[in-house]
Amino acid sequence: MVTAMNNLAGTGFRDDSAKDIHTIVYRRGEFQKRLRDCFYDIIDIWPDVLSNNALKYEISSFVSRYRAFRLTARTVADSTGLPPPLCETLPRYILFLKELDEDMCIILHEFSGEPVRELRPSLSGIARSLRFYVKDVDDEFYERLIIDRLPPSRPLKWCGTKVAATLFAEHFGLTDAEMNRAFLFPSHGRTYRGLKRSSNVATKGDDKNGIADILKKYPYPA
Repeated sequence: MVTAMNNLAGTGFRDDSAKDIHTIVYRRGEFQKRLRDCFYDIIDIWPDVLSNNALKYEISSFVSRYRAFRLTARTVADSTGLPPPLCETLPRYILFLKELDEDMCIILHEFSGEPVRELRPSLSGIARSLRFYVKDVDDEFYERLIIDRLPPSRPLKWCGTKVAATLFAEHFGLTDAEMNRAFLFPSHGRTYRGLKRSSNVATKGDDKNGIADILKKYPYPA
């Protein structure tokens, strides 16, 4: 399930990129592959979706952004005076989206409205629970990072070990890149090094700070 949610995050519809039609059209091949992979992931987990609020919220958010992007693409396609790269590429993109709509008809029908706020997983109290790992943040910081996959404007210092950071990342399905955009990991002296999970293999026996027990309070997907 975590893999599918990460693919949803990578489709390009997490933030305002659905408005940036030029960027997505120029990266057509990459985004078409991501959208296809995302569709296959959703189909694979479909029996679990309707009984899992975290997945329902994630997919409903994706569908909402997908619809916004599709509308933008069609509006641009109907306009005149497009520069050559767009006027040549956009019709093929519209055809791809039409084909994808047909494949995703069940998904689009099930999630026909805006994301249901009540489905959003609860991380209430997580900032206090992890106060010895990240200081001076609130629950909203973790919600944006974990649920919305939005990094802070600047990375914050991670006060625990890299093993604890690895356990945190694996629990919530965060990639190394997402962790390194969100946190600074102290190394020797005053230097900082990025998290590289292949060199920080986490086992429960390595968890000297007890973060694994804290994370049990916040199952994800919920």
